[in-house]
Amino acid sequence: MNFLLPFFLLLTPMKIQQTIPNDRDAELGLIGACLDGKFDDVRAAGVGEDHFFDLKCASLWRTMNKLDAAKTAVTSATVMHAAKLTPTIEVSDVLAAESACPSPLNWSYFADIIDEKRKARRVMEVGQKLSELACTTDSPEQLSSDAEATIFELNTSIAAQKDTRGESFQRVIDILDDAHKGGQIGIPTGYHPLDKILGGMRGGQLITLAARPAVGKSAMACNIAEKLVMNGTPVGFFSFEMSDDELNLRMLCSLSDTNLVGDVINGNLDRANREKVMVRAAQFAPRLRNAPLFINDNGNLTVAQIASHARRMVRTHGIKLIIVDYMQLIQPSSEDRKAQRHVQVGNITRGLKQLAMELNIPVLGLAQLGRQTMGKPMLSDLRESGSIEQDSDVVVFLYVADPRMQEGPKMLVNLAVGKNRAGRQGVVDLVFVRNKLRFETTFGHEVWLDAKAKEKQG
Repeated sequence: MNFLLPFFLLLTPMKIQQTIPNDRDAELGLIGACLDGKFDDVRAAGVGEDHFFDLKCASLWRTMNKLDAAKTAVTSATVMHAAKLTPTIEVSDVLAAESACPSPLNWSYFADIIDEKRKARRVMEVGQKLSELACTTDSPEQLSSDAEATIFELNTSIAAQKDTRGESFQRVIDILDDAHKGGQIGIPTGYHPLDKILGGMRGGQLITLAARPAVGKSAMACNIAEKLVMNGTPVGFFSFEMSDDELNLRMLCSLSDTNLVGDVINGNLDRANREKVMVRAAQFAPRLRNAPLFINDNGNLTVAQIASHARRMVRTHGIKLIIVDYMQLIQPSSEDRKAQRHVQVGNITRGLKQLAMELNIPVLGLAQLGRQTMGKPMLSDLRESGSIEQDSDVVVFLYVADPRMQEGPKMLVNLAVGKNRAGRQGVVDLVFVRNKLRFETTFGHEVWLDAKAKEKQG
């Protein structure tokens, strides 16, 4: 029977003894440095309670923080006195910490060791969490998205912890200082009057650009993307209506100030003039080709899949803005396919807002207004408006206020900021040069606008 034993062992799962990463000696050494005058330095370096795996060391750390909050100096004597009143630690624990740190100058050495152990414990926790999710989930697609989000969060959280509130105040001060000096806050749209109202597009914001069909919301999104990428700002563009060829053609028209669709593709010009248009466009094509624009034209993506692609774009290319054209065309998740439409759209907009917060970059989502909308739109005109209006930080409407203010390819359009959590509302006038798929400020069009206004009055 002995010959069966090796085969039996192959069939029996081996239990691997796992040791949770920690280093008690280093933790005691860091506590000892704190007792010897380095508490402020250690805490300022980002050390927190979760750095300590040993229960005694964690309790000593909490005790020191309580003493400091009570304006009591953190010393061996004060901690030793507090130990007599704290059931979770003893005087011997304080003495052990003192013995573990011969010199307080070694505190950074101990801090680095326990920080690496903390990171390892965090990785282990994430692995266990994902393993538990895999056993209970009914949606592999959602599990994949959750796993990717967890890993993305892990990549940032395993960095040494810092005083996040202090960092926040410093960022606020920097923003105010930049604004005072006239600097741009947030990602610019490229339209100065709009940027003055919005203060730029800021990290964590969900910005909705809404319009009736055929008013030009996709052209506006292309213009914003084009202006950014030509200045070196990476942009991720998710298109549910047009292919990457169409988007690139539109941007090339706008950038080169040419009517490639009408003059060249549709043959509205003779051969000689077509060549002139082609030569001009060719001058700009290499720059646009090399610009950091990353287009995904898969029209069957769910919001979870958009999030997965966006995380990779941020990680690989450092994108600063995500554009989604348009939100109501995003596919519902497998769990939502039988849900009512307003529930589906609610989960989509909530997912995009969460993505903006997670990646700390703005998400510009285009939305469709109903064809029955006339004049200046209101928030209630948004299709499936409840969730879009609620989840958006900014809602901008693109509309034609007066159909008479157009001539040939030129059309006067308005951008109305209907919701702005970070500032005021307002209306901006733009001229849409339709054959070149480009929105321009009214500067340079004053003569035309005056003539049309007089014509309207007469």
